Amino acid sequence: MAPAQTKRQRLLPRARAGDPGAQYELACEYDFEPPKDRRAAYRWYRRAAEQGHREAQTYLAEMLRDGVGCEPSRREAVKWFRRAAKQRDPGAQLSLGYALFYGKGTKRDWDEALKWYRRAARQGHERAWFNIAHMYRTGQGVPQSWERAIHWFRKAAHKRHVGSLHWLGRIYGGQEDYPDNTSEALKWLRLAADAGDAQSQCSLGVHYHNGDGVRRDWKRSTELYRAAAEQGDEWACYLLGLCYRDGEGVKRNRRWARHWFAKAAAEGVKEAKRAMARFGDA
Repeated sequence: MAPAQTKRQRLLPRARAGDPGAQYELACEYDFEPPKDRRAAYRWYRRAAEQGHREAQTYLAEMLRDGVGCEPSRREAVKWFRRAAKQRDPGAQLSLGYALFYGKGTKRDWDEALKWYRRAARQGHERAWFNIAHMYRTGQGVPQSWERAIHWFRKAAHKRHVGSLHWLGRIYGGQEDYPDNTSEALKWLRLAADAGDAQSQCSLGVHYHNGDGVRRDWKRSTELYRAAAEQGDEWACYLLGLCYRDGEGVKRNRRWARHWFAKAAAEGVKEAKRAMARFGDA
């Protein structure tokens, strides 16, 4: 008999007897261990959640939000996120803040969203730091402040939160309404690129291609463009196509140029469509 089945059989009598811890463990078994049964997971999460089990409430809310193992209901998901959030579950606090910020299953309320983001942030939730940073970046729910945005992005970036690494590179790189600082931009872009962020790989590739803050290195730029393009970044596809068209960093190859232009064009990059037209392929 499979170990997963043995554990389920062991948990089942306690779960049926109303033990919320056993109900939660059994739900996790159905949710994460093969053979998976998401409907059974949903039922046991709900039983545990109704008895106040914090983690079960969070997982139940996620299933309701995403329609996994049940019919989706954002409104009910918010109800369970709120119950878990009040029990100081940081993931639930983050998800509740997100629902309030975007008005998903509840009325939009930026003030309350910030309250829950801050509660998750105080528990060290990196995504909460990242979301607070964006609120200060855009001035949504708070006075716009680059200083505060950068503070929160840096806080998350020091924990290697990839999105924050990327945004610091973007902000310091002059892509936002903030004075550019090339050395700072490169520092954060390198970290984000090394972590596999496609947009950062593409941006760093542009620096190497143009010799902006670094020694010009077309071979390195094409390596970065390729890494980003293979993840589906449309601008990296276009730029890699240019490299093949012009023989910069790679051997000139019209077939590969068309290949990457086509991928970029399919994602709506107008420059790629014009480049293909010059090949007579549009």
